[in-house]
Amino acid sequence: MRTADTRGLRLDCSSPASPGVGAPGYTVALEAIDFFRASEAVDPQRVRELTDSIVASGHWLVPIPVEHRTGLVMDGNHRLRAARLLGLRRLPCIPLDYGDARVDVRCWRSAEPFDIDRILQLAARQAVLPYKTTRHRFDPPLPGSRIPLALLAQELHAVQAWPA
Repeated sequence: MRTADTRGLRLDCSSPASPGVGAPGYTVALEAIDFFRASEAVDPQRVRELTDSIVASGHWLVPIPVEHRTGLVMDGNHRLRAARLLGLRRLPCIPLDYGDARVDVRCWRSAEPFDIDRILQLAARQAVLPYKTTRHRFDPPLPGSRIPLALLAQELHAVQAWPA
């Protein structure tokens, strides 16, 4: 039996979307939690509510879209904080680039286009934007996931795969 390394595990969603699986054209990757970098401040009350909701479901349902080189969270800073509170070791994400035509970034309050260079400069300094500064939209919509929390919390180096 072959084994597969769980770091950098990728699922191609380029085929037509299946319910609960994904949207065409996106890749869902499983990355170590240390790869992810917060981009905006969060509301602690919302983090607590989201943490409770994630625990109640028993599954991770929404992969976090990230800038593929830096791990900078495009959307999902509350989910990232909740995952850290839960002690998860890895998370599903959707690696993207800010130059990707499927990614639209706007100022939360004015809905005007947001300066991507500002985001990247803050990332380079490891700073975060204030709460609700940006709003990211994705077209087509991002895929979902249904990964048991126990799997994301385990210290796994390899998993058994199907026979070759």
